[in-house]
Amino acid sequence: MLPLNEQDRVRILAAVSKRGSSFRPRRIAAITVSLLILLAVPLLGLVRIDLWQGHHLLLGESVDAITALKGFVVAMAILYGFTFITNMVIGRFFCGWGCPVGYVSRLGEDVDLKKRKPLGRALAHLYGASFVATFVGAVMLWWVDPRVLVDGSARAIAVTLLIFLFLTAGGYLHAFGWRFLFCVKACPIGLYYRLVTSRAPLGIVFSEVPNPCIECGACETVCPVDIDPKALGKALPPDPNEPDPLMALERYGDAECIRCGDCVEACRMVFSKRDGETPPLRFGRVKSDSPS
Repeated sequence: MLPLNEQDRVRILAAVSKRGSSFRPRRIAAITVSLLILLAVPLLGLVRIDLWQGHHLLLGESVDAITALKGFVVAMAILYGFTFITNMVIGRFFCGWGCPVGYVSRLGEDVDLKKRKPLGRALAHLYGASFVATFVGAVMLWWVDPRVLVDGSARAIAVTLLIFLFLTAGGYLHAFGWRFLFCVKACPIGLYYRLVTSRAPLGIVFSEVPNPCIECGACETVCPVDIDPKALGKALPPDPNEPDPLMALERYGDAECIRCGDCVEACRMVFSKRDGETPPLRFGRVKSDSPS
């Protein structure tokens, strides 16, 4: 089930794309770094738990399964610690820029943006499927030696390929199903950050100085996690339909914001037609006297 505003969101993204998205190259650079890190750890032998032949690795050395599992836990703790520290400074920036699952959601939107152009749509599908396959392959490298595809038995090769195809298909279907609802409803890291995040000193700032908001609604419509970017410092009311009591607690919009910048680009697009006026939404330092 897609967010209720998904069609309108894609419509605004299409308008931003025609104007020229300034964030797209940076977003591609950020997600490339994430993928390279995900690939480098098992390919360099830093950590691998080999479910094929038990050839477990830790820091380039063959180890037993328990030692490799400990290394895996440490590696996850380091990655989590990094995202946690950055979350305290710039909020859920990783969710909006470096998370492969979030990027898959954008690839599904890219297909929607090009639905009137058969070649563009086909290329968008190809790019999206290639990214998902690379992501799934990188994750599987943590758990199986790639030599299984060369030296493995017919059964081992078949099982490995079936798992790869199943996960790839599921990942790409996510691009046309849940999309950013996963970030809101199911991502374990995102759900945790919803509870622990306070207003980060850096993020998306709303200011009506020097020019006021014209209340066009573009920023709210384009937000992938369905919050009001103009009220990030204000408490959100508890959701009466939320079955989890922890998730139903009062929280700040800033804890929901994934810093993707879609609202900023939409605001820039609207104000580009208003000569000499400054868009009220922008990335910047959150002032201590912001409304709360």
